Amino acid sequence: MIALKALIEFASTQAGKLFRRQGILYPLYHCIRADGETTILNQFDQDKDLSVAMTKAWMHLNDIDTYVFMDEAWILDTTKSGSPEPDLEWIKRHGVSKHPDRREVVMFSAENLRGERLTAKRFILRPEIGKPTLAPLVIDEPFEHSEGRMVGLLNWEKK
Repeated sequence: MIALKALIEFASTQAGKLFRRQGILYPLYHCIRADGETTILNQFDQDKDLSVAMTKAWMHLNDIDTYVFMDEAWILDTTKSGSPEPDLEWIKRHGVSKHPDRREVVMFSAENLRGERLTAKRFILRPEIGKPTLAPLVIDEPFEHSEGRMVGLLNWEKK
């Protein structure tokens, strides 16, 4: 099947086209079935928990082998040299979107049935004058563990 890095790179190119045209990116899943057929899936519902549950069920019913999810998001940029450790309690109370060191990104999260996962991002650049643009794609370092409602959408028992 398709490598996660290649899928993210393809999705990034398509997201760039959509972002240039619309100035925004709505949540999308690029799904690949076990037989290679591709489907683009919009987020089902505004309620994130319900949307994820419906997406997981749809992926199961449609024999999805690999997918990449893309959406706009806030991240905390701790890459600046001399950045203090983030106050996690403050972030839990107020959210990353209110933090002074937040950055806006289009994020990509890909996984497959073999348990491989990869994430990436493109920073959203919003100049005072002119249209917003996307910075080049940055593939994140592979990670051992992650959790959250958007992780493990393909974890189901195969019969």
